[in-house]
Amino acid sequence: MSSASSSSKQRLVLIVSGLAVAAVLYIAWQFGGSEPVRPDVAEKSQAKPAAKTDIQPLAPTTQMPAGSAPATQLTTAEEGDVLIDEILRSEKEIPQMARDLQELVKKLNGEAQVNASRHLVNLTSDEDYSLIAGLLVDQKTNPEVIEVLFSDLMNRERTLQLPLFLNILKNPQHPQNEEVRNVMSILAGDDYGTDYPAWDKWAAEELKTLQAQ
Repeated sequence: MSSASSSSKQRLVLIVSGLAVAAVLYIAWQFGGSEPVRPDVAEKSQAKPAAKTDIQPLAPTTQMPAGSAPATQLTTAEEGDVLIDEILRSEKEIPQMARDLQELVKKLNGEAQVNASRHLVNLTSDEDYSLIAGLLVDQKTNPEVIEVLFSDLMNRERTLQLPLFLNILKNPQHPQNEEVRNVMSILAGDDYGTDYPAWDKWAAEELKTLQAQ
């Protein structure tokens, strides 16, 4: 009986030991299986800074003061509107606003430049038309801007129009050259083509008549 009891105790010890080992292995397996999750968390935390760098380049342009945008830098319409608004909300006199807008037109590009030119023509009087004239006859000016300026010129006094019409007429490369020739042909009742002395003579006589009136 004592031999049987001793054998039973040995089996019980072995079973308990086996269960203990199994428990340790199970726990180790559970913790071992959870480790691959950690790199995913690390990857997510590393992805956050990348999102910030996508919007960081926009910050300097949104804080750009009026008139500081270089002509070689593309300015969006929204950024251009901010610069235009700064000028329009200033407490300066209208002639000074027009001068500031002219400087802005020369420094902007694309849609922002076109928008600034629209405000420029609205705030420029006939007396200050030199602010527009230089841009209008410069063949390097954005053709879309020239279109805005030329549309404005068509609504100005004839005495202001004729000298600029002659300038554009004598520049075959100007975007509005053909349109100016058509307009002047109607006004003169004749088309002198490239006979510029004939155009000069007609324009001088027309100006005398207008000034006499």
